[in-house]
Amino acid sequence: MSTALEDSLIALRRIIRATESSARALAKRADMATSELHTLQVVEDNPGISPGELARALGLSPVTSTVILQKLEGRNLVCKVRSLNDKRRLEVQLTDQGRQELVQAPSSLQGRFRSEFSTLPAWEQHQIAAVLGRVSGLLGADNLDA
Repeated sequence: MSTALEDSLIALRRIIRATESSARALAKRADMATSELHTLQVVEDNPGISPGELARALGLSPVTSTVILQKLEGRNLVCKVRSLNDKRRLEVQLTDQGRQELVQAPSSLQGRFRSEFSTLPAWEQHQIAAVLGRVSGLLGADNLDA
């Protein structure tokens, strides 16, 4: 096996292990899946976001996003309300309990990545995004929910 291939596979295994470890720690400490925490963060960062916009922002299918929202609603972490500007539009909002859960939640792997990634120069951010997109394609993962 070539060194580049071996190094790439080792790096992939490390990424997978870090992702799994972070998800287990989050589930243990916050009793929450990574996708649920990420959903709360996106709702917090995008006041007035609709369920459809939320699914797109998360990179999830509408069905998957709906299931996550139902879980979060059941735990009273988010609620859906009618828009004040357009009564036909539903908006997802954090509840007080949802805000508190976000404050208390441990730092997620995505949060740490986001923080470190934002310190990189733009050219390096684009390069990483391109390489990770290519790896996703090589693994046949382009059509999976993110």
